[in-house]
Amino acid sequence: MSTTELYAVNKNGDVTPCGEAKNSWLGGMHVWNSLNEKYALNDGMMFGFKKTWGNFNKGFYEEYEDVLLGSTFDKVLVLKENFDQLISNFKKYLTVYPDSNFGQQIEVIETMKADEDVIGVAWCQTSVADDLWDFGYDEDKDETIPYNIFKGEKHWNLFEEVKVS
Repeated sequence: MSTTELYAVNKNGDVTPCGEAKNSWLGGMHVWNSLNEKYALNDGMMFGFKKTWGNFNKGFYEEYEDVLLGSTFDKVLVLKENFDQLISNFKKYLTVYPDSNFGQQIEVIETMKADEDVIGVAWCQTSVADDLWDFGYDEDKDETIPYNIFKGEKHWNLFEEVKVS
């Protein structure tokens, strides 16, 4: 079964695998479907979430919904200084949608919170997708080159976009 993959952003800037939440359909897809249904966006076709995604950070959703939705987007990260806000919003979502995998995600993030080498968290919403967090493959060393937030420019910080109270 597919998983939602969580990555640690380490002090050196490397983004490396750290944990997972079972059943990726209970992560990002769960958020997209729940918002689509709650707000009757009627995006229509399977995997058609243009309206759902397009309403991100426009004052359309409740704050916790914007945070959850933003956390499902590609190349997003949250710095450790915002972990408490992130966890609080994940918990709010869990009270409304207890059948999601955000409880498991919170457990992984809580572990990261206690790790002094971790400065942030990032995601890949499904383990069946390509690795979003690498710079390529080193043939000589036969290993993946991790994405580095201090060298790369393809990431963004969720809490620089979403303003929370």
